[in-house]
Amino acid sequence: MPFSALRKFRSFFVLMTLSVGLVACADEDPIEPDTDPREKFVGSWTVSEEVAGTASGTYPSTVSLDSANSAQIRISNIFNLGNAVSVSATVSGNNLSIGSQTVSGIAIAGTGSFLANSFVLNYTANDGSVTESVKATYSR
Repeated sequence: MPFSALRKFRSFFVLMTLSVGLVACADEDPIEPDTDPREKFVGSWTVSEEVAGTASGTYPSTVSLDSANSAQIRISNIFNLGNAVSVSATVSGNNLSIGSQTVSGIAIAGTGSFLANSFVLNYTANDGSVTESVKATYSR
């Protein structure tokens, strides 16, 4: 093989190797920025509440991020106990869980899920003598 042909072959081989290497390193799927699953719960809500299957009215509530725990939110005015009263809930995807907490003398625990632009909480409220089953629908 003449010297110039060998040089062309080497150049071609180097270019092909680099091209294959660059294509192999290209991202196949774009990386989505991390989104906080708690964000969909944050904001002002109107709560329609049923206690033991009977509608008991509506009231406002505010949900905020829990600055002390990156997996939790704070739900204010739960069970219509007042805006200064809140419980923490752990968020996992579209679901949330309220571990047993006592606020204003009432033990509250339950679960919920987000669907469309609302979420539903099913929880119990126990004042020490009576346990109420509550279904609270939060809508914007």
